[in-house]
Amino acid sequence: MANGTIAFDTLSTSGQISGTAKSVDTDYVVNGSAKVWIDFAGDGTSINDSFNIASLTDTATGDYTPNFSSSMSSANYAITTSGALRPSDSGLCIVLQIRNLLGVPTSKTTSAIRIDGKRSDSATHLDIGTGCASINGDLA
Repeated sequence: MANGTIAFDTLSTSGQISGTAKSVDTDYVVNGSAKVWIDFAGDGTSINDSFNIASLTDTATGDYTPNFSSSMSSANYAITTSGALRPSDSGLCIVLQIRNLLGVPTSKTTSAIRIDGKRSDSATHLDIGTGCASINGDLA
């Protein structure tokens, strides 16, 4: 049995979708897809589900480092984060802040990000119930 390659530039539907969105350029699909995403438990050791994540390190209280399986081409990528509180922390707003591996806010590397959970009313680090991050950009 021989293996082969299928090459195409446009994906099209057979007519089951109504409206004008019946085809899409494959570059749009590749460039518009998340290259890394993670859903993890705030204990910092449990990855609920992920894509392109090699490991998750619990660096300290409320401080998490998801490490990528495949690196990004540069640190110029977009990150979206969200988190949920633990039941014992009801009434608090959580702030998920991105840091680089040296702890500098808002910086990123090509191989990992660092996520901090903090209380909205102080600089106190706080373990979260669950956290999520999604990264869009180009893989190396």
